[in-house]
Amino acid sequence: MCRILICTLLSCVPLLVFGFEPLNTDDAGTVASGRNQIEQYFFMINRSGGNQQVDIVTPGEEYTGQSSAKAFPFTYTRGLGDDLEASISATYYNDPHGNYSKVTNYVIASKWRFYEDQERQYALAIKPTIVLPSSKQQQVAGLGLAAMNYGLNVIASKYWSEIEVHLNAIYMRSPYNTNFSVGYGTDPNRTNIFLVSIAPVWSINQSLKIALDIGASTNPPTTEQYLSHYALIAGIYSLTHDIDLGISYMRTGMNYGETIALQQSSATRSEVGLTWRF
Repeated sequence: MCRILICTLLSCVPLLVFGFEPLNTDDAGTVASGRNQIEQYFFMINRSGGNQQVDIVTPGEEYTGQSSAKAFPFTYTRGLGDDLEASISATYYNDPHGNYSKVTNYVIASKWRFYEDQERQYALAIKPTIVLPSSKQQQVAGLGLAAMNYGLNVIASKYWSEIEVHLNAIYMRSPYNTNFSVGYGTDPNRTNIFLVSIAPVWSINQSLKIALDIGASTNPPTTEQYLSHYALIAGIYSLTHDIDLGISYMRTGMNYGETIALQQSSATRSEVGLTWRF
């Protein structure tokens, strides 16, 4: 899912990285060849009413537990070429507690920007992802799925001087150990998960960017309606050329009235953290 560095020209794209935190929507930028990036964030999820609806977050960081949660997602990314990067990530859950490892959501991913048009200022990329199995106890607690998951994100990015817009279309194959519950929910889950999202990002000045991120996803419990939704607002402040501070607030719900209007949301997520490029 977004560390954002606004570009003024598409020719700058190979030097940029958008990433996930603190947004859900990715962009077509990649870490420069031979460079590295570390993203260390902290998020809090607050439930309303304890339903099992999945909070729509970075694929591989889904939390399906019925209680609130606090966690530290970590991602390391390496630029393998001018248009190719690879990343590994994991999440440490400080809360909830249980008889299981607090570390889960081991994700291996690679992003390839396969097309860019410098004159029209847009780029296209694909990002295949593999999520390693969590333990059975972690699946029951909602900290992951006890089976190999995999997916593909198709990314489109359009750039102007003061704004950029990113579109994502994601498919995740998400099997789980059917002998155990998922997030304490006993209803069967859908294993074909689709997500579409859009994120416009505005450059306020050289150091500050703000973003809006909205999307809809397959709702895993088969007994509930097919789609759930989210809306997120974020700010990214560049402390230095290579260090960004990101913060975001997200609301999820079964309709956009719950995510944007004053209706009670199904859940909220607050996130803050740093991105360091070196």
